[in-house]
Amino acid sequence: MNAVPVVTATPAPAHSPAGTVRALDAWRHTADPYAFPYATLLSHLRAVGKHFLPVELLDRLATIRDTLPAVPADAVRAPESVPSARFLRTFLDVVLDKHDDRYDYPSYTALSLLARPVPGSWETARRVRDELLLLLLADLVRFERRSLGDDPADPRGTPPQAELVAKRVRLAVRVMEPAALRVLAPGTVDPAAVAAVPGRTPGGPLARAVLRTATAHDELTLSASMQPVYVLHDEYLFLRTLQSFETTFSFMSASLATAVRCLDGKRPEEAAVLVDAAAGVLKESLPLFSLLATMRPEVFRTFRDFTEGASAIQSQGYKTFESLCSTPATARLDSPAFTSVPAVRADVLRGRRTVEGSWRELVAMHPSAPEADAALGAAVTRLETVHQRWKQTHYRLAVRMLGERSGTGYTQGVPYLASVLANRLFPTADRDSALVG
Repeated sequence: MNAVPVVTATPAPAHSPAGTVRALDAWRHTADPYAFPYATLLSHLRAVGKHFLPVELLDRLATIRDTLPAVPADAVRAPESVPSARFLRTFLDVVLDKHDDRYDYPSYTALSLLARPVPGSWETARRVRDELLLLLLADLVRFERRSLGDDPADPRGTPPQAELVAKRVRLAVRVMEPAALRVLAPGTVDPAAVAAVPGRTPGGPLARAVLRTATAHDELTLSASMQPVYVLHDEYLFLRTLQSFETTFSFMSASLATAVRCLDGKRPEEAAVLVDAAAGVLKESLPLFSLLATMRPEVFRTFRDFTEGASAIQSQGYKTFESLCSTPATARLDSPAFTSVPAVRADVLRGRRTVEGSWRELVAMHPSAPEADAALGAAVTRLETVHQRWKQTHYRLAVRMLGERSGTGYTQGVPYLASVLANRLFPTADRDSALVG
């Protein structure tokens, strides 16, 4: 059993920004986006926590951002300087979120740096999700394992003991394995071992195999997207786990949006495959909660003091997924669940098409084959079941970590999660025989 450390919320340790400022001033002589001193700046950020970056440095960064050339939204991403300039501007927006007074969950988790174009086919979209998930968790495994050595890189307070690191690695690998079987070279993961004993594959070899596939830009993205607000070890795990959930929600949203188009095109069999794919990746992501549960509660409660204003209730990916299943009731649309994501709420109010709504219309106007309805009904039931399990697990974890404390982002935390346990993604599916084949 690992002892829970006693941690108090104190300012991050003093750390001179002089070297970082000198590196930025030297860079400004060329202003080459490719040569920006990301490593120097990120090393300083992680040494003090983003919440404690000095005003002098933040002002310097804001000035640099203001002088960057504009990059048109529709600019071609290749070659050379256009994507690099865009990435640098996006990176600085994330670093400066608190300075700009627009800090929230998307900026805390650096989702804009992790965003990737949505491919056409659902298989390709899942591959994009799998590849990003693997990179995020392989980087987490690398970080956790490095804490056991003498490498002073990435200093963190309250490092975990070896037993806890081993547990975290096992749980991370358990989430990685299904994705690795789909996208890595045959033989990298043993399918029989995965099927028999999930999560038993040694973490080091799989993480190293994944990281060998990483490009220089992948490594830059991994580094740039890790901007903790404080200096405690467990926040690294917290951020990578949230980012892993978000890349799963992104795929699920894309998959369900395509399912809606299939239903509108009178192709319920294809829609069933897409809904089932969404259920599959959500089920694969469930062990991420077990990974989150390895955070020491006192450590979590310390660094979360500096995350006020950011809450998972602001997750656009999750709310998009939810609102593609069925149209949320008016009370939910008017609750913090959706007022916290105004862009998603606006899409719903504009009449976003949903799986449930399109399916009902198809059944009413163009009855499909019984086997097609049965397949879609089974997929919907699977997604609903997995999602209910997901919510219950989320609630239990929140109780353990927060107790009666309020949530961040000015939310009610545990009481809010308890209040939505009874909600359903497909509220009519279990009582309308037309929707269950």
